[in-house]
Amino acid sequence: MDDQEFRACGRKKRYETRVDAKKAAEKSSRRKDAPKIFVYECPYCGGWHLTHRRPGR
Repeated sequence: MDDQEFRACGRKKRYETRVDAKKAAEKSSRRKDAPKIFVYECPYCGGWHLTHRRPGR
């Protein structure tokens, strides 16, 4: 695993499906004053991760 891959994937929780990741994002977003959370498919592991950054940026 190279450094970029580790930063992008290695420390993050991996969700098997987009649906699982969306459920986790929605649960986290329900907390008071929580920022919006997005999901994205990881190009390294093929799983799904959560992020605070809007995809495509």
